Amino acid sequence: MTQSYVNINAMEIIYTSHAVERMIQRKISTQVIELIINEPDGSIKQSRDKYIYYKKIKNRNDNFIAAVTVIKAAKKFEIITVMTYFEVKK
Repeated sequence: MTQSYVNINAMEIIYTSHAVERMIQRKISTQVIELIINEPDGSIKQSRDKYIYYKKIKNRNDNFIAAVTVIKAAKKFEIITVMTYFEVKK
C-alpha cells in the first residue's frame, strides 16, 4: 500500500463513461468520489500513474468503495471505474 493522496481541488476531474455507468448503477455521487480521493482510508499504486483509492463510507453497508484513477496530465485526473465491496488484500 502506498500513501499518495491527491488534492483534486486543483485538478480537473474527468469521468469515463464506464465510471459514470458504475456510479449510477451503484448509487455513488461525484461528492463521494471526491471524498474518497481527498480523504481515503488508503490507496494502492497499480502503475506509474494508476491508483486505487478506497474508503468506508458511513451509512453504506457495502464495505469499502474504491475509485480506480489515472493521472492523465499535471492538472487532469481521470476516474476510470468505481467499485463497491472492495477488499484490501494483505
